[in-house]
Amino acid sequence: MDIQTFEAFSIKDAIKSVKRTLGTDAVILGTKQKPSADGKSTIYEVIAANASNSRSVQSGSQNHLNHVPPQMESMLEGISIRLTAMQDQMAVKRQLATLDGGFAELKLLLLENLRTKDGSSLKDLPPALVPFQRQLSVMGIDDGAIAEVMKHLREIPPPEIESSESAYGYYRDEAIRWMMKRIRIAPRWAFSPGSPAVHVLIGAHGCGKSSMVAKLAAYYHTREKKQIAVISYDVNRLAASEQMRVICKVIGVPFANVSDVDELAQAIQAFEQVDLVLVDTGGRSAKHSGATSDLERLPQLGTPAMFHLCLPVSEKESQIDLCVRGFSTIGLSSLIFTRLDEGLSFGEIFNVSKKWGLPLSFFSIGHNIPDDIERATRERVVERIFGL
Repeated sequence: MDIQTFEAFSIKDAIKSVKRTLGTDAVILGTKQKPSADGKSTIYEVIAANASNSRSVQSGSQNHLNHVPPQMESMLEGISIRLTAMQDQMAVKRQLATLDGGFAELKLLLLENLRTKDGSSLKDLPPALVPFQRQLSVMGIDDGAIAEVMKHLREIPPPEIESSESAYGYYRDEAIRWMMKRIRIAPRWAFSPGSPAVHVLIGAHGCGKSSMVAKLAAYYHTREKKQIAVISYDVNRLAASEQMRVICKVIGVPFANVSDVDELAQAIQAFEQVDLVLVDTGGRSAKHSGATSDLERLPQLGTPAMFHLCLPVSEKESQIDLCVRGFSTIGLSSLIFTRLDEGLSFGEIFNVSKKWGLPLSFFSIGHNIPDDIERATRERVVERIFGL
């Protein structure tokens, strides 16, 4: 698998570099923007892979790429101009970080007011516990959970050494133990000879399902040495199945595309010789009743499956709760959190797992396939929350 990263000062130049190096079979796996070293301009980064198994084919296609039709050049130039205009209109990351910091300060002021109210579990906190209350609040831990952990820390014996540094370490370790006991982790996926394990990823539009399916396919194929098949059941996005088809070709796993649940059941049964079937579904709205009614028919069609809900950690917790509530009717096996590289706070992971009693299975930590994926662990959750 030949995956490379290309950088340029415009998206058009980056794509040209991809074509010059990888040929016409190149498939773009991800793009992002980042500031240049001097901070005065923007660098466009494109992650691409060569879908061809032959380097000679790639070399032979380079001469063709050197002659880009004028119409294509004009279209790319127009796209570049529109992207630049959109970038100028969007708030830069520094502005968003400043705004987020303002909200965090406002929340701290409200909690300070709460600590002075009679009857509050946060009233008259010992000085050694105040930093924990603030840190948990900034990281997005639910107010109810903060009150519970503060109550627990106030009930345990105080540290023997009263220095602020030792007290902080003592209470931090106790808080971590308390939180880890309330985080559920899903067991590893089990495989049975002669019967493929079927795992279906569901979620709202743009939550990162397709990228996660590609990472899981690469993970189990290359690291776990399992026989994998991928099925695309996405009738909403134009050409979504074609992108997944090319990614599967790069990874080296079989692929099928279906348009309804009956075809999905037949495709799963056709892959009876593999160890694992991964199903990429189209984005669904949790607000609509019957959002998963078609998938609920799979057991009736003789193909039992496990369902995993993908949730971006950068989403608001109220929206995450809506998704869990809307998709829970299908019987969720685990939660998969995506975009951990984009999150500013990680308390939502703890909040959702504790509130809904659903285990965590995987984290998506970036755009790279197959590297930016890791199994969910209690240690990783508290590491993110406490900045360890």
